[in-house]
Amino acid sequence: MWNEQDKSSVGYNEEMFGEASAAGREAEEQPRPRETSSGARALLTRQIAPGERLLWSGSPKKLHGPRGAGKLFAVFFLGFACFWELMALQTLTLGAGLFGILFPLFGIPFILVGIKLLFPQVGGPKPEEIVYAITDQRVLVVTRGRVSSWELDSIQGVEKRYYQDGTGDLILSNGQVETYYHKGHTHHRNITMEFSGLADVDAAEAALRSR
Repeated sequence: MWNEQDKSSVGYNEEMFGEASAAGREAEEQPRPRETSSGARALLTRQIAPGERLLWSGSPKKLHGPRGAGKLFAVFFLGFACFWELMALQTLTLGAGLFGILFPLFGIPFILVGIKLLFPQVGGPKPEEIVYAITDQRVLVVTRGRVSSWELDSIQGVEKRYYQDGTGDLILSNGQVETYYHKGHTHHRNITMEFSGLADVDAAEAALRSR
């Protein structure tokens, strides 16, 4: 699928599987994950099977929020929720009784949803709790004890997204489409796997194409 390039990538670290190292030089050159939390790094190490070569690994430098129309919707939703809550709180000064107490509570979940839409990293995994990896066989995402992986041969599309701070996202698709319903209409969207907020998104793509 990918263009044939230099495939002189180093071998996997045999010491991870209790085997003797075939060559000390290859063990020294074995790519290692970036400094991440010990749990995520250890879980990634366990996923690399004997004979599978780790080509690249890394963690997000920064997790970005929504962009474009998604960001506009999130701002509108959060603003409306805050406006609703402000109006509801004013009922407390009018002596509305029990209703005046319950009415403001009704708006709190909407404010929390709006905050989550605008700042998805709030309450989610921290950058150091996420590890992305590319081997000569698969791509993997490890986060908070969960591992997702795709076979390299299943990847049909690669997209890169850049941010002004120099970070970028690597977005992979496998040709599968999921269907969902919203406001009485049927919508379709591609199933993707994202390596988000990478310090060097070009390096990740180069490793993906080098196997």
